[in-house]
Amino acid sequence: MSVFNRAARLLAVTISTVAAATAAQHVRAQDNPGHGLEEIVVTAERVEASLQETPISLSAFNAASLDALGAIETGDIAAYTPNLTMNKTPGSQNAYGMGIRGVSSGEPSLAVDPTVGIYVDGVYLGRSSAAAFEIVDMERIEVLRGPQGTLYGRNTTGGAVNIVTTKPGTEFGFKQEFTVGERDLLRSATSLDTGAFGDFSAKLSFIHGERGGLAKSSITGGELGQYDQQAWRAALRWTPSDRVTADYTYDHFQQDSNTNLTQASFVRPLQLMLGGSYYENMAATASKRRRGHLPYAHDDKDQKLEIDGHALTVSFDLDNATLKSISSWRKFDNSYDRQAFPGDYLADGSSLLGPDFDGSFVPAGTWVTAFSTTSPGGFNKHEQWSQEFQLVGRLFDERFGYNAGVYYFHEEGRQLDPQSYVFPALLAFGGLDQDSQDYLCAGDCFGKSVLLGTVPDYEYWTDNDAWAIYGQFDYRLSDRLTAIVGLRWSVDDKATKLRTGFEDIGHATLKADDSWNHFNPSFTLTYQWSDSVMVYAKYSTGYRAGGYNIRASTSAGFAKPADEETVESWEVGGKSEWFDNRLRLNGALYFYEYDDRQVEQFEAGSGGASSVIVNAGSSEAKGVELELTAAPVDDLLLTLNYGYVDTQYNRFVTSVMNPVTGFPKMDENYEPVVTDIATVASTIFGSPKHQAALIMQYSFPSTSIGTFVAQVDTTYASARNFHSQLNRYDRSGRHTVWNARLTLQDIPVPRGDLSLALWGRNLGNEEVREWGIDFGALGYATNTYRELRSVGADLRYVY
Repeated sequence: MSVFNRAARLLAVTISTVAAATAAQHVRAQDNPGHGLEEIVVTAERVEASLQETPISLSAFNAASLDALGAIETGDIAAYTPNLTMNKTPGSQNAYGMGIRGVSSGEPSLAVDPTVGIYVDGVYLGRSSAAAFEIVDMERIEVLRGPQGTLYGRNTTGGAVNIVTTKPGTEFGFKQEFTVGERDLLRSATSLDTGAFGDFSAKLSFIHGERGGLAKSSITGGELGQYDQQAWRAALRWTPSDRVTADYTYDHFQQDSNTNLTQASFVRPLQLMLGGSYYENMAATASKRRRGHLPYAHDDKDQKLEIDGHALTVSFDLDNATLKSISSWRKFDNSYDRQAFPGDYLADGSSLLGPDFDGSFVPAGTWVTAFSTTSPGGFNKHEQWSQEFQLVGRLFDERFGYNAGVYYFHEEGRQLDPQSYVFPALLAFGGLDQDSQDYLCAGDCFGKSVLLGTVPDYEYWTDNDAWAIYGQFDYRLSDRLTAIVGLRWSVDDKATKLRTGFEDIGHATLKADDSWNHFNPSFTLTYQWSDSVMVYAKYSTGYRAGGYNIRASTSAGFAKPADEETVESWEVGGKSEWFDNRLRLNGALYFYEYDDRQVEQFEAGSGGASSVIVNAGSSEAKGVELELTAAPVDDLLLTLNYGYVDTQYNRFVTSVMNPVTGFPKMDENYEPVVTDIATVASTIFGSPKHQAALIMQYSFPSTSIGTFVAQVDTTYASARNFHSQLNRYDRSGRHTVWNARLTLQDIPVPRGDLSLALWGRNLGNEEVREWGIDFGALGYATNTYRELRSVGADLRYVY
């Protein structure tokens, strides 16, 4: 059955539902009759306030702007947000690597805290391993740049993404959306507001989405990048009195998918020369013509994700204050049946060593993945529980305000990640003279320190606790000048157990635990120059607890955790509106100083690959954000956003990789060569130096069939590295992406609002690398790619 037939069946069900709904009284929301810019209300500081009165570098997207951008996941707004990066990782369609102002975390590990916190209705999502999912009923997304902690439960050094969902209303309401598009894209979203019944009201929502693959496997015929997903959400509000409000939500998300579109992009000359047909095939796949003309030889990695979440928020009105309790429990279970990455090729029987490294070869005619010959599958499980109490109020004729809280967070996780590697036989046996072999293998090709051909399974458990006391206090020194002081005390306890085969001690189960604590202050001065111009200066600090290297190849590497990361931030900014509220200009300048910054390094040696966390001695960053919104004439809306970040290491001593072989570079005594990266190339990986977005929207005069609204937008990002700059090939070049949308709204119908939109994304068919890995001694690099050009249509009915 085609996607359009399925869409027709869903539409028939919707029409029946709408017919039953028309018996209820209809109340239609009116558009904003003014010609100025709409006021944006945010909760970035945990209380409702105007965006223009909030002294922080902040971007906000309301429901209308999210619809116009076609945003259904958090990552969809990243390209439009200054200095925000969000990319999906190679192994999963549901894991985000995130960064704000160059403060990035690309490895979605259960053992290391993310630099950017994601909150849904005040509930912190502990791990980015399952953060890339569709959130039902998004009302607003807010992106807070800079260290956060004095107002939020968890402490993050990069910033926070605050997602606010719509709450149950007091009137009956119904909304149905359909989306169809290229590659068999189909999405149906249904939302029902019950209206008030006594002291209760409820909102029920369901989403179904599916998409075919972005490319087809030449082995199985399966498609890469496909998914089939469902999400539902039930929100219940109880208001037993004017002073008490209780909001309970349950959300569920499930997805069946396979791996992202990942492909070999480079093969080292040495491996190409010694690797036989296996590497020859890989080199062909790495051709620049790969996207449009070469078949994808890639094994399917079937993956299943399930997420469940419960949250209860109870607010008590205490006259001059509000006491709020936020309780939550969440879990996710992510499993996959095979571990395969950039391509699968036929072994020739004499080029590749078997995975046990017993002198045997991979048999001729065997399909071999780019580095994994066998993998029985693995899983990634996580469960979290949190409790937060907040007290917000004002005193002394509202000149003094406070927002104080206590927070507890507990999480448990487990991951099994089996890996098994192949290796070019000629590189290990006789293909090179003895001196060259000793150089490549650190003088021990067959010793314990280097295990060619195999990397053991990774299986680990985490058990973490975090406590915090925080508060932010403001005092109006005059009608124009306000001082704000923030304080936070954090304690983090982490326990980890790892079972694997270590290069130095063999198979073993090791345990480790440690604790970190930190005090973080902040201070802000705001000055209201006029009713429409506000400036501020802010000093803040951030902290990220240490963590264990659960992918370490030696027991010593696992037992010693990465140290805590700290940052000091200085920021000055301003927010203004001009010309009768037709022009809005917000901006910020900032400077960071880091101590012991946690840096992710992908280490690929002769034994395979691992991702470890190390501490860079010191680094700094500076940059700017500008956000301009203008309505120069009626019905025309222009938005221009720009972000600049310049990051550099002052000192970071680390090992050097041989650019030819990918092995660690050795001196004459076969000791690893180390260097201070700051003396070689100071740019820190993670974020592009320049990032910009332009959105142009025009509403045409109304006609008898409705009102046409056209929107064209373009986004630009300069080049960036995915890992440390000494990994040469995991890099994304600069790119510009164009999107367009034409909407016919206010289509005449007896009741409700009906609209139809035609859209196109990545109209220039730009090839965008979303992630990359240089596998070092294994001889190649891979990249994960975003979707090429796609077109489709949205149909929406709101009652």
